[in-house]
This record gives sequence, structure tokens and C-alpha cells, in this order.
Amino acid sequence: MLPKRPVYILHGLLGTAYGHFGQQIKAWGQDHNLVPIDLPGHGRCPIHASEDYFDDAYAYVLALMERFGRGRLVAASYLGGPLAVRCAAERPDLVSSLVLTGFGTGMDKEAFLGQVEGFHRLTRDNPELVAEFERLHTPRWRDTLAAFTAHTALAYDEWIGVSAEQLGKLSVPTFIINGSLKSIERATAEQAADFGDQIRGLVLEGAGHIAGHDAPEAFNAAVKAFWMEDPER
Repeated sequence: MLPKRPVYILHGLLGTAYGHFGQQIKAWGQDHNLVPIDLPGHGRCPIHASEDYFDDAYAYVLALMERFGRGRLVAASYLGGPLAVRCAAERPDLVSSLVLTGFGTGMDKEAFLGQVEGFHRLTRDNPELVAEFERLHTPRWRDTLAAFTAHTALAYDEWIGVSAEQLGKLSVPTFIINGSLKSIERATAEQAADFGDQIRGLVLEGAGHIAGHDAPEAFNAAVKAFWMEDPER
């Protein structure tokens, strides 16, 4: 029997692999060698956030992929998503296919920084959320959020602002599966097939930013169908 192909899982900001993809980890565990990755400063990751947050997070992900081998990559939001796109663009030898969710193109830098500021406001006004972050990440979450925010302000175009043109240049099959409730994300999934021959998209009606959490059965079925189209994925 052939060994199970790795499936690498990357979460979004101040989430964890199990937090954002718990339903998928449960559903895929028997058929795949899952590698849920908590990124620096998050969850169980032993590495703390650094000043060059994205550079170090990218190096960390690549080190794990080089250890476990070529596999499928599934990523959420505007932390896991951009890192996954960079992996697929620069190391297609390690990425057999890419699934992006809660991810959009064409977001203005200032608008994105405004969304990140929303995290800061929420933590000032919501002690229950602070307690949850401390449970998930320990008190280091504050340093993680600060490092992410600072590096995003300095290097938005390099790391976060993935364009349709950049997606179209990817050489690995890519599936963008987004919920319908975020307009930029919905439009990105609807337009995905226009980005390039390797890109396709799907909108899950009624789902929000983390579509796999809001509509797990539909999400899992769509990703499974995407993988099964070609055994090389």
C-alpha cells in the first residue's frame, strides 16, 4: 500500500489549525497523513512571533514540508492563505495542490489594516475573547498580534496583497472555496476561473469567513471532489 499523502493545514490570524479546520481534521484523518501546523506565536508552535513575522513563518512551514514531503496544502484567511500561495509559487516541488478559503484578492492595504485594527479593538473590549486567546496561545498572543500588524504595515504588497495575476501564475491546481457572506471573498471565488487555467472557485451560500466551519459537509465534499479529479493532486 502506498503511504498516505501529507495534507498540510494552515490557519488564520489568532486561530489554530484545529480551531479553523477541526471538522476537516476529523473527516480527513483516516485517509490522509494530516500535518496541522500552528504558525509562530500561535497554539502549540514552539516558535514565538518575530519582527520579520512572515519571513520566519514561511521558513517554518517550508521546514515542515521538507521534513514530511510533497503534499496537499489547505490554508485559511490572510495569514495561512498568503503563506500557502508563496509556498506554491516558490516550491511547487513540495505542493501538489492548493486549497484556499476565507481568502480574497484586491483588498486595499488600508482597508486590511483597518480589519486588523478590529482585532485590537475587540481585545480591548472583550475580556472573554482575551481569555480564549490566552488559553489557545498563552499571553504571547499580544506579541504575535503586534508582530503581524507591524510586518503587514511594512510589507503588505510583498506578503498579504496577493493579486489575481499572482494566482494565475501558479503551476499547481488551486481551489478557492469561500463563503457568500464576505463580498471580496465571494467575488474572488466567483472569478477564480478567470485568473488562470489552474485556478477554480466555489461559493458556499450562507457561509462566512471560515467556510469549513460554517458549512463543513459541503466544504469537505467539494475539497474531496477536487482532490479526486487527479490522483497527482
